[in-house]
Amino acid sequence: MNSIPLDLLYEIFSRMPTKSIGRSRCVSEQWRSILCSADFTEYFLTKSSTRPSLLFTMNRFRSNEFLFFSSPPQIPSKPSSSSSLAAAYFKLNMQLEFYGHAAGLFCFRRMEFTRKGWENTVHVICNPSLGQYVFLPTLKTSSQTFLGFDPIDKVFKVLSPNDTFSSSFAYILTLGTGEKRWRRVHFPLAHSHSSGGVCINGSLYYLARENTTYFIVCFDVRSEKFKLIQGSFLDSDARLRLINYKGKLGVISWPKKFWDSRVGAYSRSKEEVRIWVLEDDEKQDWSEYAYTLPGDKFCDVECDVLKVYVAGVTSATGAIVLMNPNYDHPNPFYVFYFHPERNVIKRVEVQGFGSHGTVHAFVDHVDDLTIDMKSWQLDFLKFESINKFNALCLLEDI
Repeated sequence: MNSIPLDLLYEIFSRMPTKSIGRSRCVSEQWRSILCSADFTEYFLTKSSTRPSLLFTMNRFRSNEFLFFSSPPQIPSKPSSSSSLAAAYFKLNMQLEFYGHAAGLFCFRRMEFTRKGWENTVHVICNPSLGQYVFLPTLKTSSQTFLGFDPIDKVFKVLSPNDTFSSSFAYILTLGTGEKRWRRVHFPLAHSHSSGGVCINGSLYYLARENTTYFIVCFDVRSEKFKLIQGSFLDSDARLRLINYKGKLGVISWPKKFWDSRVGAYSRSKEEVRIWVLEDDEKQDWSEYAYTLPGDKFCDVECDVLKVYVAGVTSATGAIVLMNPNYDHPNPFYVFYFHPERNVIKRVEVQGFGSHGTVHAFVDHVDDLTIDMKSWQLDFLKFESINKFNALCLLEDI
């Protein structure tokens, strides 16, 4: 191996899955020094960024398990129902509620069962690429929590706005700097959150409201400054989700049920998807697009279009990824890739979950070996490997 150029070794190792890299670190001290070096982890991140995958999480409430799965980087090119295998990363023997995602890290709240029912107790940050997770300092609030990433300083921050109309402040915790206490900062307007957030190029966005007025909060992760973004389409009646639309903030709505007073029953809206894209942050200039979903693609697999939700938009092709989050084993589980410009849906059957549960999907996930939580000076733990031969996991000696 000494005769092989280092750049060639980087290229060879970068094509290996994370599970194989973890095992290779245990082969020898020489291999370990190469695979743990900053140069290699940065090189691996660069290569991994060119082949993003669809990452799944699954809550198995009956068995008190939370699992990560990864699909192959490429989806089938044929528009028919092809299958792909979802390989398991790790599992945690606890119930988690998803709260935020940024640059390969995930923010959850750990859920514990008491006599009063399910209660949120503490935040958990997970890195499925390295099989690591940490518990954050306790924060006594029931507010939504968001995870943001500053790509300039490469710093993660957790934001927890006070979820009340009477107080205008938020809590912030910076990760990886030894900070162990939440900082309280002023917020320009008392509000209540209304949706999950999305982090794009160092800006964290989430939907909020003040009384009956809806708006989007923009939090600059680096400067910790807030800005409010308006939109005439923001209201309580729409099924809205914030997305990363080709590097810009997008707001997407999709079909829903509504009460039709003329017939005295619930009806369904048109099978139409609308996307609003923020073209200019300062001018708050929006572009609007409308597309009709080919509903027959959902009927073919007995999946009502009203039951799907938007997981995100792929950066490479601009495909809108939809899925039904409720998986009932052993029935098939489908992911739908809707290409709006061509009005085509690619339906993919994903196999490998093994049991029923609640599934969430994350588009354009990139494996990152550079973020090592062991140096964060927080309560650090490791995931349990599901299968040391098949799971995409790292071994114990990292």
